[in-house]
Amino acid sequence: MSQKQSVAKVKQICLGLISLARLRIVGMELVACAIGYILAYHGDFLLLRFFWTLLGTALLSSGACALNCFLEREQDALMARTCNRPIPAGIISPSVGLGYGMALILSGCLALFVNVNALSGILGLSAAFIYLAVYTPAKRLTWLNTSIGAIPGAIPPLIGWAAARGQLDAGGWILFAMLFIWQHTHFFPIAWLYREDYKKGGFKMLPVLELDGEKTFQLTVATAIALLPASLMLCSAVATGGAYWLGSILFCLVLIAASLRLLQKPSRTAARMVLLLSLVYLPVILGAVVVDRYGVQLGSRVHAWLETTWRWT
Repeated sequence: MSQKQSVAKVKQICLGLISLARLRIVGMELVACAIGYILAYHGDFLLLRFFWTLLGTALLSSGACALNCFLEREQDALMARTCNRPIPAGIISPSVGLGYGMALILSGCLALFVNVNALSGILGLSAAFIYLAVYTPAKRLTWLNTSIGAIPGAIPPLIGWAAARGQLDAGGWILFAMLFIWQHTHFFPIAWLYREDYKKGGFKMLPVLELDGEKTFQLTVATAIALLPASLMLCSAVATGGAYWLGSILFCLVLIAASLRLLQKPSRTAARMVLLLSLVYLPVILGAVVVDRYGVQLGSRVHAWLETTWRWT
């Protein structure tokens, strides 16, 4: 093998390992974790603790995703949307994928337990365990796997909350409920879009078990509607401000409207619109939380700077 071929092979393996980590999923979980931390902390913002919280969460999430790819490698090989993943495609061997996933989970546990606190570490480890030991096998047993999988997916804001406060209280659990509901609105359109693939893989997703998709669309609408009061409950539990209140109401209403359109006129375009809007929901909530917490402070600093500049000029 030439040097050029060796470099290309190493590059392919590195890209395969990155792909196993499922960075899109990790990114969503980091946004959720950041929301929990920013809402929960009191006093000075401990940037180093925030960094370790996000890093530990990212490593645990990446490890769980890699191990999920290892466990479902045979099913992934049967589905068009997953057959090119690194393990079924032969880029990464199953044993390497297994070791890689376990190493990431161990590193994530150490990051949280050693550099943050025990509660955040326990929550992170619990999320990985439920995802791999309960949700992964449930996908081949019952359509309720979506609700089961929503549990570990809703734990990241609890990790952030526990990291900031060292305990869990009402605000953290409301965030958990918001993420639990949101994942249904997010995933049902995905399951419907790829229902033929899921059928080939032997996964008992709801759209696979029904012919017309009506129940899938109804549950998408129901969870989008439920997300609105759940989001507003946070206003009474935490000192959120106008940005969060306005942003959560407007965006939930848009998501409800898109879900109703999917129910009334099902199409791939309508399903993708719900999926896209659900992906935007978390960044919108994070942005609103940041504006509420830092907007007044930032505004006063900008005003002081402009005033000083005006005097000098």
